[in-house]
Amino acid sequence: MDINFTSKDYSSYINTANADSLKSKLSNVDSEGDEKMLEACKEFEAYMIEQVYKQMEKTTKMFSDDKDSSTSYDTMFGDMRVQEMAKRATDQGGIGLAQQLYESMKRQASGITPDELASQRAAEELEKKAETEAAKVASAKTDEA
Repeated sequence: MDINFTSKDYSSYINTANADSLKSKLSNVDSEGDEKMLEACKEFEAYMIEQVYKQMEKTTKMFSDDKDSSTSYDTMFGDMRVQEMAKRATDQGGIGLAQQLYESMKRQASGITPDELASQRAAEELEKKAETEAAKVASAKTDEA
């Protein structure tokens, strides 16, 4: 009885394992600190970038003239290469998904509603405008003296 385990099977197994790992990390953020929550958000962003990149690769391979362009290296380590590229992209700022997800989760954990958030942001903007006006007035008084 031979068991054939192709790289495609391994790839889908790894993707499922990664998704399950991310789900468990995101579901346990209530008990973990902010740092771990941000790390889970970054891993989620890396996973999303990885999936986008894999789909992008499929379309470029579909239109490739060279049908035998995939080497054994690509077959064996292609997924690892894509995962590392996605992780590096996220570590260098990513697409902003991790930060938005982190802020949203933090607001939800603290019980801030969207209306309260809008009110808070409006108050902060008014405060900044008041500080700017006060600085202008102080600058004008200094110039007059």
